[in-house]
Amino acid sequence: MKKLFILYTVISVLLVGCSQEKSYDVWVDSSQGQELIDSAKKRLTNAEVDFIIDDNGSVLVNEKDFDEAVMCCS
Repeated sequence: MKKLFILYTVISVLLVGCSQEKSYDVWVDSSQGQELIDSAKKRLTNAEVDFIIDDNGSVLVNEKDFDEAVMCCS
């Protein structure tokens, strides 16, 4: 019974942890110019920071990696 409870707890924690969506904040707005966007993409890639490019061309950084982005790209 105890093993079954532990197994249920572990599976529940894994499922909840895997289902959380990432939240992104704007790092470089598309209006700031293509040269700055290209530079930000290169630096973030080199620093292995999680980022995406939105439909407008803005660079969005994962909230949990925002401090790391500040350190690598400032």
